[in-house]
Amino acid sequence: MVFDQVKAIIEDIGIEEEITEASRLYEDLALDSTELALVSTGLAKTFGIFIEGKALRAYSVGQVMEAIALKA
Repeated sequence: MVFDQVKAIIEDIGIEEEITEASRLYEDLALDSTELALVSTGLAKTFGIFIEGKALRAYSVGQVMEAIALKA
């Protein structure tokens, strides 16, 4: 369920590539700084977790899910 929510946040900004837990936001999905900021905002609204857009460059979808689990 968390994966589906994170995937939806990424898809909502117009990313059409296949998204898996191993997908890296910057390297694999090619999110630019504006898109990373939008994902950061989406995570904050959906999960109440703040991860700075710059920091998200190094994250995979799975790592985002781990951060959400640690906050819960």
